Amino acid sequence: MEIELGTDADISIPANRAVKIIYSKEFFQKHGLFCWVSEFKLGTAGYRDTINQTDFFQTDAPYNAHTIMIIAEAMARIYERRGYVSLHLGGEVRRFTQEIIQLVSRIFASHDISVHLHSDKATTPIWASSFGVFYNELDGGANVTASHSQNFKQGFKPIDKKGMQLLDMADEIRDEVKKIGAEAMRGDYALNLSADPSPNIKKDFHYIDAYADYLKRIVPEEALRLIHKAQGAGMKVGVSTMGGSMHENSIPLFKHVGITTGSDGMIQYFHWEKRDDFHRVGEIEGENYGCDPTKPVIYRNIGLKEKLLAGEIDFGFLWDPDGDRYNMVTIAETPIAPKAEEAGLEVEEIEGSDKCVIYFKPNQIYFINTALKLEMIARSGELFQYDWVISTTYPTSKSIGELADIFNRRYAREFALQGTRIRLFRTPVGFKYLGSMVSEIEHQLKEGKGERVLTDTTGEEINLGRRPRILILAEESGGAVMGSSDWIRSKNGKRESLAMKEKDGMQIALMNLSIMGKLFIEKKSFARLYIEKIEEYNIQYRYYNRIDKKLFDESLTGKAREEARDIGHHAKTFMVETFRSFTEGKTMGQVRRELRKMTGGRVTIPEIKRVFWAGDGTYIDFGKFWFELRASGTDAVLRFYIEGKERAVLDAVNNAFVHIAEEKIMTLAGRRA
Repeated sequence: MEIELGTDADISIPANRAVKIIYSKEFFQKHGLFCWVSEFKLGTAGYRDTINQTDFFQTDAPYNAHTIMIIAEAMARIYERRGYVSLHLGGEVRRFTQEIIQLVSRIFASHDISVHLHSDKATTPIWASSFGVFYNELDGGANVTASHSQNFKQGFKPIDKKGMQLLDMADEIRDEVKKIGAEAMRGDYALNLSADPSPNIKKDFHYIDAYADYLKRIVPEEALRLIHKAQGAGMKVGVSTMGGSMHENSIPLFKHVGITTGSDGMIQYFHWEKRDDFHRVGEIEGENYGCDPTKPVIYRNIGLKEKLLAGEIDFGFLWDPDGDRYNMVTIAETPIAPKAEEAGLEVEEIEGSDKCVIYFKPNQIYFINTALKLEMIARSGELFQYDWVISTTYPTSKSIGELADIFNRRYAREFALQGTRIRLFRTPVGFKYLGSMVSEIEHQLKEGKGERVLTDTTGEEINLGRRPRILILAEESGGAVMGSSDWIRSKNGKRESLAMKEKDGMQIALMNLSIMGKLFIEKKSFARLYIEKIEEYNIQYRYYNRIDKKLFDESLTGKAREEARDIGHHAKTFMVETFRSFTEGKTMGQVRRELRKMTGGRVTIPEIKRVFWAGDGTYIDFGKFWFELRASGTDAVLRFYIEGKERAVLDAVNNAFVHIAEEKIMTLAGRRA
């Protein structure tokens, strides 16, 4: 069956027949597809943009049936050229997710590429897609997700055969999309969809059993014993899945490791029913903040605080819809509040209560998990057998890296006897860069070289030792994975990996449950444990703050959106390029003077030790604290990061830098008025 498109975007594609869609040049022109093609690229998390939530085929929003089919056709052509024959497709709960999976599956099937869908569930978390592609030895895949973004956005995140976000192929897909645009300009672009059902579309994607075995290798036996002991003593943990993929996918995994769920279980779910509005957890006072568990407006209003204070649960945590981001909410005795704030924790005091609420940020969760895992494997002796690697993105807390120096000094003799030590490697933002680092280590290990040396984004060579293993890969925005001493092997042994190459909120949740178990047994708060570790290790980088400055309202559509986006784009370019210029041949004194001028004397700019381009943002080392400015790769915001020990100084500096962006946006908007 053929469907010829003139200018009408709203078409009906029958499912039970093979279909050829023929696009006209006029269609591309009328619906802005030539412009879309010229701007298309895969960002930090694949492709993500706004959708029309009423009609997926309408083109007033950039993510629509036509644009996603163009991306799928580009990928299918590349797969054919490379000789790839199999891929997985999964997704979470956003509007039109199943329709997207069906359209994309039919396009790949028409190219005689087999598509493997979840065997028995409607959703697949992103980490499950990643692990399953690797384990099942597929050629790649994609997850239909916009992660933590607002529900008026949709996304598409392609992954390679290692389960990692695309690096090199991302540019190839961009270029193929441009070729499709050129074909449409000549009036000869068409794409084919198979019938559905099709022998090339199969519901046979399994990962649960193999992933559960993998979890047992990542999480130390001591940690699992603590969970089981606390469970037996009656610990209750509240879990919000925000209506996403984690409820139905975590239940069988918890069962595999002996953790009970449900009304009588240790894990008490809420917001568990699948909903494409995420139970409206981020819709507050007329604003849609999305479903990012790391945002204060989300974790303060999710409902965990009330359950904790009422004594219904002992601890609480939350996952975003695709399960890659994790955060938690806790309570503590009120007298600890001042010390908690001094340690960098966020405290909410409750009037008339002897309890206060303590909110953690992902960085702090990674710190405590890393510290306790280091202590566990030090006790077992495993710490000294390998060169354990801590790898973080540049704007991730340096407190995690401080642990490497501390443990190397504390156990200098034991490390010297084995010729090992803890190593530190940093990358730009984007888990694909962390995954790429792991891939390079794996490559060098298989080549049998002596010491494994990697070059970071600044050009510095980093020695990772002779026996590197992954301790943790951490990204400040809420995603991390841990590794083990064993290689992970695929189903038929054709692939090996040192660690997963995608953010995994499941394994971080399980590791954190062990800490909750320890604290429940000892009748101690998470805040008290965190303070003890900050003080025990004398951590300097303890107060961390990130301010997101919105560039424009992404919920806008049509001409209003284009005008607002243009202002935001010019403001972003000004800020990113101005700060990047500090890395280009200027002395530290010159940079300091320019920052004084830009901030108008509103804040004292201390001496600068180093400035460098961190791959996607400008990093300034002030000695006692650091700052980074970068544009988000997923949302229309500028991110201002800062970390150190003196909260008042850090807040003043960060707010002064944010004010530069605010003034620029106001000036640009004033010119348009």
